[in-house]
Amino acid sequence: MSWFDVADSGLSGAGEVTMLSRQEVRKCLTNLDPVDVVRETLADHDRGVGLLPAEAYLRWENSQGAYTRSIGMPGAVRSAYGMKIINASVSNPARGLERAGGVGLCFDAETARITTIMEAGLLSAVRTAAVSAVGVDALGYGGAVSLAVVGCGAQGRMHAALLAERLPSLRKVTLYDRSPEAARALAATLPGLSAQVCSTAREAVSAAEIAVFTTTMNVGYVEPDWASPSALLINVSLGDLTDAAFRDAAAVYVDDVDLVADNPRRPLGRLMAEGRFGRPGSAGPARPLDGTLGGILTGRHRADGAASPYVVLNPFGMGVLDVALYAAVSARARADSLGTVIHLG
Repeated sequence: MSWFDVADSGLSGAGEVTMLSRQEVRKCLTNLDPVDVVRETLADHDRGVGLLPAEAYLRWENSQGAYTRSIGMPGAVRSAYGMKIINASVSNPARGLERAGGVGLCFDAETARITTIMEAGLLSAVRTAAVSAVGVDALGYGGAVSLAVVGCGAQGRMHAALLAERLPSLRKVTLYDRSPEAARALAATLPGLSAQVCSTAREAVSAAEIAVFTTTMNVGYVEPDWASPSALLINVSLGDLTDAAFRDAAAVYVDDVDLVADNPRRPLGRLMAEGRFGRPGSAGPARPLDGTLGGILTGRHRADGAASPYVVLNPFGMGVLDVALYAAVSARARADSLGTVIHLG
């Protein structure tokens, strides 16, 4: 018997873990509403229910010199505990891969053992689009007739599909991507809507009441005069809006103020670090943020609807939302007998 056999004797293993493939996750999503899960979790978070620890962030450049990173996002809400590990490289689309992919983990609340491992790339896109959908409703843009999507990859496709389903008045979608083929492919998936592929991002944005940015840009390029009057600009990706676009907005909302303040890698976090934006309700020379989505849902913060010149929503991405979705998917998988059980012990 080797030394590690001796050391390991008498100790119980990790037990059973259920593995869910992307296809199985997709089946689970057909029987639950991710927007409801996200809305409830945002409100819970604002009430102080749950835990949202700091993210772990690892960045490097791959052999092509492309920005490549891994983010670990733990969270807990009510009886759900878990973590999202999401990795990405901006060179992945050129390899025929989605930019981001990873795994979602569910933990047992008593033992802390991992109970479920699921493909997280699809759920990451679903969660992000669901946050935007909640924001559209909460900020008073549910009657929008026109939508722009800048960046037509996985996130752009998910946003277009979800908002097309949830906006009953939507008639027109303007699309822009550095790859016209990607924009045309997305346009083909939007039957019943007037889908226009634009030659510039500005052309797409200026034609829409809601503009969603889902690019890989990390330098701002969207100027204040791009927005149509009283539009909603949803800055999902790292950095599309210029400092001036944040500064000139009628209102700026986020998902979690601490996440913004702790992340100077993103433009709004940098503006807070530089003292040009402050926390909601703060006094002093810094312009205060106008609130959080959770605060609007609970009534702690105000949203006055469409406002001139435009409104900005800049969600950074909360791991607790992913964990809540993982718990819902895991429960659905158990009810439908989906997944492959493996034994780690």
